[in-house]
Amino acid sequence: MSGRRAVFLDRDGVINALVPDPLTGELESPLRADDVVLLDGAAAALRALADGGFLLVGVSNQPAAAKQTVPLAELEAVQERVLALLCDQGATFDDFRICWHHPDGTDPLLAGGCDCRKPAPGMLLEAAAAGGIDLPASWMVGDSDTDVLAGTAAGTRTVLIEHPGSAHRRGGAASPTFVAADLRAAAAVLLDLTSR
Repeated sequence: MSGRRAVFLDRDGVINALVPDPLTGELESPLRADDVVLLDGAAAALRALADGGFLLVGVSNQPAAAKQTVPLAELEAVQERVLALLCDQGATFDDFRICWHHPDGTDPLLAGGCDCRKPAPGMLLEAAAAGGIDLPASWMVGDSDTDVLAGTAAGTRTVLIEHPGSAHRRGGAASPTFVAADLRAAAAVLLDLTSR
């Protein structure tokens, strides 16, 4: 029996807005729950994908605790805030996986290499095994080269979101199946393809 199809989604720059990094000034992941703001249309796009028969699986790299920029508890509060705001708009994930590691981290519990940090496909493969997901029938949607590379390595098709604020995460190292301006546009492409 074939598995279910899913959309794997990066979080920051796809679902919620990016914020200026306190050290570099570049737009990156929010580090405080109070800074979480959903992107326009993101919750509606998630609802449409779920209504279209896709499982929704979040996969996000969150290395700030590994770098000891903020405590892990603060990053967990950010994640809880994202999910709460989505829930308020009727959007929920079937699974959400986060890699807290970083190879250059200074926290001994979170530093070093791992199989889950994108572009490695570990989070996608684990979620697929746990949820009975058919990877070739599924999609990875993200705003960086690492998202596309992780999806490709896992065997999914891919959509690259060209969020203006995350252009520094894209260097042309990946070849997505499709490119979209935002999650609404990506969802429209996926739903159109599955309706044919």
